[in-house]
Amino acid sequence: MAIGIKDMRILMVGNDPHDIGGVVNYTRPLALKFVEMGHKVFYFYSGAWNRRYNYLFRPYLRIHRRDFSFECAELMNSPNWTYNYGNPLLDIHAHQTEKLFIKYMEKIKPDVVHVHSRCGLPASLIEIASNHGLRVFTTIHVYGFLCQKRVMIDHHGMPCKGPSDADKCAQCTGYVDIKRLKHTVRLENTSKQLFTLAKSLLGILRKCSRSKKSDQRSSNDPAPCKGIAHYEKIKAKLQERLDYMIHAMNTYTVTNLCVSTDVKRTLMRYGVHEDKLLVQHIGSSIAENQKLNRRTLHTPIVIGNIGGVHHYKGTHVLVEAVKNIKNKNFIVKIFGKYDQAYVESVMQGKEDLPIEFLGKYQPTDLFEILKQVDIMVLPSICNDTAPQTIFESYSAGIPIVASDIGGFPDFIKDGVSGCLFRPGDSQDLADKLDKVLTDPQKIESFSWKVPKLKTITDNALELVALYKKCIENNSITT
Repeated sequence: MAIGIKDMRILMVGNDPHDIGGVVNYTRPLALKFVEMGHKVFYFYSGAWNRRYNYLFRPYLRIHRRDFSFECAELMNSPNWTYNYGNPLLDIHAHQTEKLFIKYMEKIKPDVVHVHSRCGLPASLIEIASNHGLRVFTTIHVYGFLCQKRVMIDHHGMPCKGPSDADKCAQCTGYVDIKRLKHTVRLENTSKQLFTLAKSLLGILRKCSRSKKSDQRSSNDPAPCKGIAHYEKIKAKLQERLDYMIHAMNTYTVTNLCVSTDVKRTLMRYGVHEDKLLVQHIGSSIAENQKLNRRTLHTPIVIGNIGGVHHYKGTHVLVEAVKNIKNKNFIVKIFGKYDQAYVESVMQGKEDLPIEFLGKYQPTDLFEILKQVDIMVLPSICNDTAPQTIFESYSAGIPIVASDIGGFPDFIKDGVSGCLFRPGDSQDLADKLDKVLTDPQKIESFSWKVPKLKTITDNALELVALYKKCIENNSITT
């Protein structure tokens, strides 16, 4: 039976739609737009990121529609942790999750499955959906198929080109004690009184124990491998993980949508077939209200930075560049949640620089934030695929100076709508900023040439057309 334009059943797999930032700022409005267009949307995600673990222990689905116009299916007590360091095969299979996913698919009977993120979920869901006769699409927003850390930054904090060296990957990921982490989280999720009591008891036990300091690391701070034998096992498992991921993309998906040209090049380098990859830039909800009006520059000129304050986002590169800028007619405003210790480390000896760290913000604050900025700097040292910060800046007609890395060159035309600089090179960034500060008319010129953005509506229509074509082609062949 032919699928009508308004009666498609779409199963999206992603991160918790309640979250703010990153991929969710795309998948949530996309799901809402699909519903607005008349489709039925089901959103499957793991609670691992937000530590949804309780003393029922067994994994189960919490189904609800109370917050959105689409149905949410949240996996509670996920067998997978957010980052399965030292346990790479958990990124492939988790049998309890697989059983729940099959049961849920059989209940909702989707026409297509679109995987946007597998945080806290095994990649086998792609294989399972395909084996059930469903058309499976993925969108590659981050490099989770290749890298357990997803951002391809190594253990020294340096950019990594990918998993070409199993030795390096094993050193980088190390291991975490997932059982212990889940136990700790379950304690934290009980009542305050119980947790206080348990914490006291744990404190006494720790004093009596001889556990190594490395065992107390967090999930995002893996410990080194436990000896040569363990190290060799992790190497072998990481290779098995990579082989499966490439196989899954080549075998079980209809199309893997790449959010930038660099994503396609990177995946091809590791063996994903070109005919399985399609570059399709994502849309954004903020683009629906894009304004390209003439902007009056501030005095002094305001250099902005939004998104994340992290090493891999290149905050240190921007700070170092500010020290080297000759023209002093500027101030820098950095917006985003930050770790105080990290900020203190990058600002050490540079306290007199005209830099303000303005802290965490909500999406609703963006309009007022963007009014304060004349030119945006996005100095990532990692292969950012298609950061939302590009679309947010362009939505207000703000030109961008960004690292010539990842997806940035797809959106920023050097010398037209902004500038590109050598990744991690603070002096090159300082030189680029000096040029526009010395000739502010360049900022105005760049602003007028900011490209028209793809809206979330445009993108949703693209995807529906892609889904529909695939379904119709499959109907013809069968």
